[in-house]
Amino acid sequence: MADQTESSTERFSRWAKDLAGMIVLAAIYAAVARVSLAAATEHRVVSSIWPPAGIALFALLRYGPRFWPGVVLGAYVLNASNGVGAAASLVIAVGNMLEAVVGAHLVGQVMGRRRALSRVRDVLAVAVLAGTLSTIIAASIGVGALVLSGGTTLDLAPGLWLVWWTGDAVGVLVVTPLLLVWTVPELKLPGDRWRWAEAGALFAALAVVTDYVFSRTGLFAFAVFPLALVVSWRLGPRGAATASAVVTLIASWHTLSGYGPFTTQTPTTNLFTLQFFLGLLAIENLAFAAASAESIYGQARVRADELRYRTLAQKLPDSCVALFDRTLKILLVEGPALEAAGLTKAGVEGRRLGEIFDAEAAAALGGPFLAAINGADVEFEVSRNERAYLVRVLALEDAEAGTTIGMALVLDITEREAAQRQIAENRAQLERLSRLLLTAQEDERKRVAREVHDELGQALTAVKIGLAQTMSRAQRRNSLESELRVQNAADILDRAIETVQRIVLRLRPGVLDHLGLLAALEHEVQQFRAQSSLEVTLTLPPETVTIGAEQSTVLYRTVQESFTNVLRHARAQHVSVTLLLLDHDLVLQITDDGVGIPEEQMRRPRSMGLLGMRERAANCGGYLEVARVDTGGTCVMLRVPHSANGGI
Repeated sequence: MADQTESSTERFSRWAKDLAGMIVLAAIYAAVARVSLAAATEHRVVSSIWPPAGIALFALLRYGPRFWPGVVLGAYVLNASNGVGAAASLVIAVGNMLEAVVGAHLVGQVMGRRRALSRVRDVLAVAVLAGTLSTIIAASIGVGALVLSGGTTLDLAPGLWLVWWTGDAVGVLVVTPLLLVWTVPELKLPGDRWRWAEAGALFAALAVVTDYVFSRTGLFAFAVFPLALVVSWRLGPRGAATASAVVTLIASWHTLSGYGPFTTQTPTTNLFTLQFFLGLLAIENLAFAAASAESIYGQARVRADELRYRTLAQKLPDSCVALFDRTLKILLVEGPALEAAGLTKAGVEGRRLGEIFDAEAAAALGGPFLAAINGADVEFEVSRNERAYLVRVLALEDAEAGTTIGMALVLDITEREAAQRQIAENRAQLERLSRLLLTAQEDERKRVAREVHDELGQALTAVKIGLAQTMSRAQRRNSLESELRVQNAADILDRAIETVQRIVLRLRPGVLDHLGLLAALEHEVQQFRAQSSLEVTLTLPPETVTIGAEQSTVLYRTVQESFTNVLRHARAQHVSVTLLLLDHDLVLQITDDGVGIPEEQMRRPRSMGLLGMRERAANCGGYLEVARVDTGGTCVMLRVPHSANGGI
């Protein structure tokens, strides 16, 4: 409820402000209009110079079209108080309002949000759209209302329409720019402490020259133009608009008093000539000032952009940036990498590549630079002064100039290259160490398996033989207790022998060394089938394949580790093992129909078994892939180069 009350209060405050603005606009419009009627020669309410038209356009353009009732009220009060009927006064007021609304809308579309006259197109919009076109509305509606109401005759209507139209046009061209440039913050122009003194001297000279020209008959009125242009050039849009207002006041005063170069024709012709002169002066001054301002502002923006560019380039570590044209001349260069390359800005900027580098280096750089100018993005590496650089060259469109320039981004990658070489060397050392560790592990497994089999196995076998002899003697003596003890010891010994055999098989199966990989895989499948009670399918190459010792070890260990994973995690019913020889590579594939390996485990394996399989594959020159099967389960695929002698 409080929010609604506050919102209503804000709306009431806004309406009150708008209403006050409309009343102020109406009062100013009526007051200025009454003074302007001093220049009314053709009709009591039609002035040859009509500043209210410029005031109305300014108000709606600067503060918004919602103030249009102020224009209607001010125009109605003026006309009604000067003997025009109520209906005709209302129609004329509506015409003046439509002139301002249409002009403000058209000009606003061109200007955008900033209501300034710092661009030539803004000046042309005010001159053509508002000063020439929209003023036709008020003149046509106003003269028509006077004719219909009996305020004038039809034969006088064309001359009256011309005076009305040109009077509004002069008001728009002189008053609207004057109010705009002095109420909208002006873009700062380069200046000095003597600018105000210069402005005072220029305006004093302009006033003296204008007064002299328009106080005498026969003088060339356009002699005012050169001095007005100087004011516009030196003081910008504000100076131009103010100069037009000064000339308008002085020239109008003298002309209406019967002096000056525009007093030799009929009153209508004299006024039209004066209005044409004033309109032309206003447009020329404002357009010249806007063009000059655009140039100055453009140069200021270029300098600011260049400063920002240089500041940014200076802060880029170990790099530099350069701009160049189609002749391969360096336009601008900045960055700390420049000095490291043994170059200086003074020795690079303004010079072509052939003047900076030797012929070979210039030719090497020229090709990519020209390719970039033609639209290609090129990246390459170069060396200079024992340092390495990465160069990226691309094209930049210069919209204002309508040309294309090139930009080269140079990055010192010496330290990065050194770090990458060190990383590569460390990786190679780690791979060699891993290979040595795996080889040593297999050798140690082989040695331990041989010793366990030869020594511990033989010892256990000898003990079993001794127990068999002891049992035979116990049976002959009919000693039941001794026979049971010996039998228990024999059973324990059998289990110990089986355990030793299983350990030896896990360490290093003898069948792998003596009968080869294929026999070892068949033996491993039989053992796994008996241990897990799972259905296991083994598919081997139909022809005899000679496989090197290193590849045999990697393939066998992969099958062994895969069986372990299936038994621990898969919850599968069937396992398929396939070994093929394809394109001089051995491809081993182990597939199960279990729950499938998790995605996270595939991306970042934490299992030492998976890591070990991949490490063995890499050391053998192959690679290992682990993936989920669409129908469920996991597929492990190992591909290694086929070598009969163990080489890679």
